[in-house]
Amino acid sequence: MSPDVAARRRTVATASGVTVGAAAYLLTLLDWGTSLTRRASGLGYASNFFDIQARALMAGHLWVPDDSLSIEGFVLRGHTYMYFGPWPAILRMPVLATTHEYDGRLTLLSMALAFVVLAVVTTRLVWLVRDLMCGQEELTRLEAGSIAVFLALALGGTTLTYDASLPWVYHEVYAWAVPFVLGAMYWMLRVLRFPAPAAIGWLLAFDLGAVMTRTTGGFAVCLATVGVGVWLLSGRVHRLRRRSGWAVVVAGVLPVLAGVALNYAKFRNPYLFPLEDQVWTSLNAHRREALAVNGGTITGLQFFPTAFMAYFRLDGIRFTDYFPFVTTPSHPARAYDGAFLDQSYRTGSVTAFMPWLLALTVLSVPVLFRPGVDLPRRMLRLPLIAGVLVTGGVMAYGYFAFRYTCEFVPALVLGGAVGTVALTHWLRGRHLLLGAFVGLAALATVFSTGAAMLTGYAAAATTYGGPQLASYLDLQHRLTPDAQRALVTHGTGLPEQGRTDEIYVQGDCDALYLATGEDATPWLLVERRSLVVSVTVSRSADATRVLLARVGTQIPSTVWIQTDGDGRARLLLVTRYGSQPGQWFDILNPGSIRVGILDRAELGYAEVSSTPGGQVGYVPSSEYDEDWVTHPIDITPVVDTAAAAARGIGVSVERGLAPPVCTELTGG
Repeated sequence: MSPDVAARRRTVATASGVTVGAAAYLLTLLDWGTSLTRRASGLGYASNFFDIQARALMAGHLWVPDDSLSIEGFVLRGHTYMYFGPWPAILRMPVLATTHEYDGRLTLLSMALAFVVLAVVTTRLVWLVRDLMCGQEELTRLEAGSIAVFLALALGGTTLTYDASLPWVYHEVYAWAVPFVLGAMYWMLRVLRFPAPAAIGWLLAFDLGAVMTRTTGGFAVCLATVGVGVWLLSGRVHRLRRRSGWAVVVAGVLPVLAGVALNYAKFRNPYLFPLEDQVWTSLNAHRREALAVNGGTITGLQFFPTAFMAYFRLDGIRFTDYFPFVTTPSHPARAYDGAFLDQSYRTGSVTAFMPWLLALTVLSVPVLFRPGVDLPRRMLRLPLIAGVLVTGGVMAYGYFAFRYTCEFVPALVLGGAVGTVALTHWLRGRHLLLGAFVGLAALATVFSTGAAMLTGYAAAATTYGGPQLASYLDLQHRLTPDAQRALVTHGTGLPEQGRTDEIYVQGDCDALYLATGEDATPWLLVERRSLVVSVTVSRSADATRVLLARVGTQIPSTVWIQTDGDGRARLLLVTRYGSQPGQWFDILNPGSIRVGILDRAELGYAEVSSTPGGQVGYVPSSEYDEDWVTHPIDITPVVDTAAAAARGIGVSVERGLAPPVCTELTGG
């Protein structure tokens, strides 16, 4: 085969695989829209953390403004610190140095850039694995096809695609951590092939990036880098370049020292976070109990059985006959062997969502570790071990969420590449069997990619809430109306719990709720009839105020109409934060004022406004209970019409139009 033909096959295979993987990831990242500044939640919570940290770094310190990180902040020595690594914050600094316009809106762009890095390092890693295992053997069309399919799977069929559905700090970290780890694996192999100074420098850079993004993964690749250096020093790889092993050891040690120094500067500990000083710990009794039961930490081998079941169970996926058809299990991960968990959410497993990658990785173990394998295959051992070590953090951690399966992606990508190359090499010349293998791999790729995208689409809707959640249920109704009908229930009061995906209609479409299956947020308010209060005020009315509505929070919020005795009126909100008056406006004949309380479910608040007068402010429409479980709350009209009339104020209450999605679901 001529070099041009081989190069063309590589180019076509790479372009094909990257295009499919990029389409899956980027469509999910954009949520099938066009907004480049999309955030995970209506209020933008956790999409601005790295911007806050970046501005602190630009000001010359690590601490951030008090309360700016909400429950995620750590309060020590009178300052608040963020536990996330600084790399995504550093990345933002050139933009933030010139404008405030994009504060809190750079997460999506950061995750898109991270995917570019992921695509580059994954592609180079996969082809390097092929070169190490096959040498100068001819690249056949079917083999190129198998690698194209694998690239599509590695780039679009992992939990990273699910993570792309939510542009916030928790997922942005993994969007960068995974390519940094994979890049470090690639440069380990390059150094082992030929320890050139440039290759060692790139290995140092990726190790440092991994440490500065997610410490546990960074330390794992640094340890493997030291192992590479020691192997070079032994002279068993390159006898004439054994001294270069010292430079490689330094490349592994320096990032660790940098990570230790950073963590010590913030938390006075070389690698641990003082969870007792986190704001969440001060607010949440269950977290404090978890720390007490587990000896002041939520890490330890006691969590391994639970982690193994959560991340590797065969039934760690759920299929439904209604859109989106594929989702995570219907209940949060459960504790095993008496483990006392900190928090647990509905968690899909590696086995169920990425079965082909896992099977190929299992196959890679005998391929690489059987006795008598050649040096190139032995070179692949250390990077694969590094990928396995990366998972150590979540396998001994008492907090469970689907995003944590990203920790397994580096090992699955490298192991999957080894398994793919080994099988295609073994089937070389057996065209029918090799074609069947490529076809099976393609089907597995479609499954994993589709599962990640569909699960991510649902997550984007339920996390953002409000109109986006309503649109999601509307799409579900249009695609699978008969299956959805079985989910709809009716009642007058919201039950404490519902079955996962249950759609609850309260009253005559007074409100519509969705059951999440999560312990922390059992129900989500989708939409609710607005509350409209018609007020008639005489210009001669005395200075007084009349209660119009009450929000059933622990410390009730109230809405009042207030007059000043001089022909003017205004709205007054009273919340736990104090009084919030609207602007005074003249009472015009015939003295009619319409007060509206409209839910903004995506914000967790209801907007209060009047005509005339305009918007006044917001009252909460959801609240945490004593266990920090979120519940929707009622906004109730409270009008003593007789007392109001005695003050010259007439009041009548009505409900707004029935919410459109609820009307559609109930056939109204």
